[in-house]
Amino acid sequence: MSEKENQDKGKKDRIRTVYSNIVRIGHSPYEFMLDFGQYQPEGKKAFMDVRIITSPQHAKAVVKALSENIAKYEQQYGKISSGPGDEDDKDIDTDWQNRRRR
Repeated sequence: MSEKENQDKGKKDRIRTVYSNIVRIGHSPYEFMLDFGQYQPEGKKAFMDVRIITSPQHAKAVVKALSENIAKYEQQYGKISSGPGDEDDKDIDTDWQNRRRR
């Protein structure tokens, strides 16, 4: 196996793919914490699977990159609907605490 193939295999082994349809965000003066998980409406519970902890500077860079990519996506595929009432700046998931795993 070539060195390049070994490097590619190592990258695949390190990246874990997890589906998420809910995120919980918290912060301290020194870091941002993003908990990603799955909301299961039939059980009315949320299961958090992955926690990402990062610096405030990196969190801000991620927001900028995500905003730019959403704009490109919407330019190519059309506006993304947030759901019923579709207000751009409305937080549609304010009830996550009642759905989390107990």
